[in-house]
Amino acid sequence: MRWLIVAFMIFAGVTVADAQVRSVKLVTPRLFGYFVGDRIPIEVDVVVDKDVDFVPASLPQPGPLNSWLEIVGSRIEEEATPANGKLYRIFVDYQNFYPALDSRSLDVPSFALSFTSAGKTVTADVPSWSFLISPLREVQPPPKASGADYMQPDARPRRISLYRSFIAALGLLICCVAAFALLAYHLAWWPFTARPRRPFTTAARRIRQLLDARRDNAGYRDALLTLHRAIDATAGHAVFAEDLAEFLDHAPAFSPLKEDFDLFFRSSRRAFFADNPEAAAADFGPSKLSRFSDRLASVERMAQ
Repeated sequence: MRWLIVAFMIFAGVTVADAQVRSVKLVTPRLFGYFVGDRIPIEVDVVVDKDVDFVPASLPQPGPLNSWLEIVGSRIEEEATPANGKLYRIFVDYQNFYPALDSRSLDVPSFALSFTSAGKTVTADVPSWSFLISPLREVQPPPKASGADYMQPDARPRRISLYRSFIAALGLLICCVAAFALLAYHLAWWPFTARPRRPFTTAARRIRQLLDARRDNAGYRDALLTLHRAIDATAGHAVFAEDLAEFLDHAPAFSPLKEDFDLFFRSSRRAFFADNPEAAAADFGPSKLSRFSDRLASVERMAQ
């Protein structure tokens, strides 16, 4: 729970300050229960008019304040307020190094924040405050024969079993290998590349290889023939242009590609029977043929 330490209005100190710095509020997390080495964060909320700007150089800088108190960090945030003003939140992180032998109150010094408005400087004083520190040990511990007896022996490191972590890692590895194997099977990667159940997938890969290796009419004809054989393997018999309707009735998943099938068969007829691969490639070139085979392979995978 954060306790409100100071909330007051600043109306004096600078002539123009009356209508510029509206309020200063100091908030700390608690006032007691601190030990040597503890960090003590505070927050200072300053409300000013909208035309007043904070001077970054006045932000408390990290460094020692005295022999037992040090600033280890500071930052500022700005936000608008509903009352047509600005709210600056200044966060300061102190660290206490006082080796207390008994519970006592320690004072944190005040500091000033600077603001500018219309070329004039306005200051907001953050008051000093105090907190209660507690000792870490007794003032007079029971007497012992040697000073070393007050020291506790080092804790022996215990062996940490990694068996459960090893089993978990092994299980995750097996799951990853199984998932990758299923993906390879689904996409017909090696060693599942030659599956007869997915002729379009095999044909699409072969067509890309042919068109990349041979960019002539012979390579184009081989790619057309490869796709013909994939269609025949899918249907279980030779499929010609006049058999296309029957093929799509038995394989309705490929029906959305009927126009591409028609264009493929017309181009194939020109390339093989009219001996005019140039005209065939003009209507259904290598790039269209490769995309068509890829779409067939995708539909084939989705249908299974």
